[in-house]
Amino acid sequence: MRIIDPHLHLNMMRGKDLDALAIAGVEAAVLPIPHIMPWMQSAANLIKMWDNFVEFQVKHPASLGIHVRVLLGIPFYGMAEEAVEECLQKLPEYLQHPNVCGVGEIGMDAGIEVEERLFRVHLQIAKEANLPVVCHTPTPKEPQAQTVLDQIIRVIHEEGFPIDRAVLDHSGKNTIKTRIAEMDARIGLSLCYDKLRPEDAAEIVRDFPEARDRIFINSEFGNSGEGYFSVPRAVRDMRMVGVSRDVIDQVVWDNPKKFFNLDVN
Repeated sequence: MRIIDPHLHLNMMRGKDLDALAIAGVEAAVLPIPHIMPWMQSAANLIKMWDNFVEFQVKHPASLGIHVRVLLGIPFYGMAEEAVEECLQKLPEYLQHPNVCGVGEIGMDAGIEVEERLFRVHLQIAKEANLPVVCHTPTPKEPQAQTVLDQIIRVIHEEGFPIDRAVLDHSGKNTIKTRIAEMDARIGLSLCYDKLRPEDAAEIVRDFPEARDRIFINSEFGNSGEGYFSVPRAVRDMRMVGVSRDVIDQVVWDNPKKFFNLDVN
């Protein structure tokens, strides 16, 4: 089974794990800028990360058989205020790089004013660049998960950003119905220690056939080591709960390939 992992922080992975991931069937991945960085980073540090992503983090996995494209953006935690402004000026130019396929991960976690302001600017920049976005939402166990998800959806509509070009990532069972009800939004199922298990994703795909054309399954951080193999495990679990191979192909290959316009055959 061919797999695209549409939210994988593979810059944190060891070469040995990347090699094993390719053997497990992951042929492509989307690497986003993290939403949080060590505190008070400079613009120079973030721009070095952008350069690293669009060059080294694309070429190194390719040598192991994984086609990678990247998302760029500005973390909403960990950047000095003047650094945010400097990077906002440079971001549109970087988004023109051929290895960039979107903006992200952007979004909100606490729903505070500074997060919302940066989120709105990111949406405006993505709209001007005609690129999709991947939106971080609070982890399912956080008490503000539903409230901030509603806030994110409201801001997307207020900014006139097309909701069908936004992935509402990190869904939990407690917010999945809200994401499905937002009829055109893409639904990210992140299989990470603080979000969903592979078997949870399998059950969601089985139980919500009306949303299958909008579901993406990703391993996000993976919690290191074996956690990075959560999407191949979800493929196995979908087979075990009776999901057809055509549907599995749809959620782990067709959906992300089309959404991010990935040039993989």
